[in-house]
Amino acid sequence: MHLSKSVFSDNYFFIVGVSALLTPELIDEYYYIVDVDYSNYNEIDFNPDENKRVIAFISNDFDYYYLKDMGDISFIDKGSKPSEILSFIIVNDSRYKYRVKHHLSSRECEILSCMQEGMAVPDILEKLGVKMKTFYAHRRNIMLKLKIDNRISLYSKMFSNDRSRKEDDAFMYESAL
Repeated sequence: MHLSKSVFSDNYFFIVGVSALLTPELIDEYYYIVDVDYSNYNEIDFNPDENKRVIAFISNDFDYYYLKDMGDISFIDKGSKPSEILSFIIVNDSRYKYRVKHHLSSRECEILSCMQEGMAVPDILEKLGVKMKTFYAHRRNIMLKLKIDNRISLYSKMFSNDRSRKEDDAFMYESAL
């Protein structure tokens, strides 16, 4: 089976499924499709000369907030049905775009953005003009809303190059080859 070169994922079954649903020719002509759970978005080399739409399949709010400022990206929930995926991608039906479950305030988004840039806490305090306790309160609220257990998990999620993969998926991928 011919697979698309514009589908980015380490999950073989995701690539095969999307290629079967949309056809590789259609994808390669009009889209970049990214499986955010199984790829490192920062390492993908998009050709800026092409006029392709970037579709990101995500499964949680953290990924949405992490990627929303990185350009013109359309988000869809990984749990969507094939008919919803087709409606979203082909017809641009906004009913099926990813819906954020826990909204961050504008200040929480600013703090998260600074943290993603790798800024140190004193630099964030100075840039945003907030006190240390206020920063800690916003960071705690971010973790609560995004369902992240502690600050170490927050930072490791933010800066990890490889997303954690389930052993079953790795086994299934190896078995398929």
